[in-house]
Amino acid sequence: MAVISFSTVLLDGIEMAEGLSLIAAAGVRCVEPAFIAGYIPFDETLFDEANGSKLATMIAACGLTVLAVSAHTDLGQTDSAARLLRRLDFANGLGARILISNATTVARRGIFDRTLSRTLPAFAAAGVTLALENPGHGRDALIPDGVRGAALVAAYDDAALRLNYDIGNAHTYGARQGSLMQDLAAALPWTAHLHLKDVADQNGNWSFCSIGAGSVGYDAHLAHLLPKDLPLGVEVPLRLRRPGRGDPVRSPHPIEADDVRQTVCDSMAALRALDLA
Repeated sequence: MAVISFSTVLLDGIEMAEGLSLIAAAGVRCVEPAFIAGYIPFDETLFDEANGSKLATMIAACGLTVLAVSAHTDLGQTDSAARLLRRLDFANGLGARILISNATTVARRGIFDRTLSRTLPAFAAAGVTLALENPGHGRDALIPDGVRGAALVAAYDDAALRLNYDIGNAHTYGARQGSLMQDLAAALPWTAHLHLKDVADQNGNWSFCSIGAGSVGYDAHLAHLLPKDLPLGVEVPLRLRRPGRGDPVRSPHPIEADDVRQTVCDSMAALRALDLA
């Protein structure tokens, strides 16, 4: 059975140690630390090996493990290589084997290529996979869907570079080719990690919700499509809303502990019903 982790975006507004304990008490065994601009606040100075080790100690104290870490940065900026290597140091301290990040826009492809040429050897040496994620909003993304993400990774032909395919993002970005499951199937040969995310539509506004409670359309076909050993990450940023289906907006109100517990339980029940847990 695949490793199933829960992203710490679910804990926004709850002290980390308390939130990790809540996740563990709900029966989860793996957690995905997440540092995503616009989703949760964090400081760039966080990313070094010592801070990764400190977080690893906290996670282990709660009886949890780590496989992947989300530490997004635009890889098409002039300082992207330095930012990405700091994140690699953090992943090494954390003990994560997969580092998830954005790619960039089509217009910044040249800088993106230079960033990867400078950093992929370090990923290979560390035994860490860089998994590029398709975005859920914005425009002109270099990886707008699984079809084009697979083509990009295949062209690099580097074992340290793979995809983190986000099913919910593919649904909300709206740039995929063909059906959602066809797009996922195209991405899977190059996918090292899969994100599960769901959104509920309320009068044209999107809100994030437990897996299976929204409009993405998770069904039994998914379990037949996925490799049994593909790691799954449940990402439920409850504190975010997307008014008018636009960019995410963070609520001023922190998430409550009861909401965390209920979201984990409901999402795990949905995954069991899909024969994924």
